[in-house]
Amino acid sequence: MKLRRDIASVPLRSGEASWAAITGLITGPDTVDGGQLTAAASIMAMLISDEIHSVEPLTLVGGSARVVLYCTFGSDALIMGDEIDPLPMNPTGGEWTLYVPCPESDLAWASETLSARAPRIVLHKPGAMPSGGEEATSASAKSFDIDWGALS
Repeated sequence: MKLRRDIASVPLRSGEASWAAITGLITGPDTVDGGQLTAAASIMAMLISDEIHSVEPLTLVGGSARVVLYCTFGSDALIMGDEIDPLPMNPTGGEWTLYVPCPESDLAWASETLSARAPRIVLHKPGAMPSGGEEATSASAKSFDIDWGALS
């Protein structure tokens, strides 16, 4: 299942408050390794403030879900307001990975820092989603085939 959420960011929320809103959206009482999201807060706040996530989403793959998260900035963020539709499940309640586009100028140092603090968060160049981000949910979608001809 693929879900999309848009998060109003700067100037409605700071980068830090935007990350807190995202974290609140994708976690629940049974979240696995939730401390990694907290440990990544300073880097994620900086990346969100770079405004790259208006066109390049953060992609969370967890369980059978793929959640794409876009940030909205400027006057559009103010118009959008601070409401976020909740997710129907907790995508971090089992195995999960968050794929985050990162400007190439920050990719090396930010990846090194996050690999120690939050290995479930994987940074990548814009437009270059690692294969795990696409394959994880397509594998579950291919777990069965329907013979439509047998239905007629």
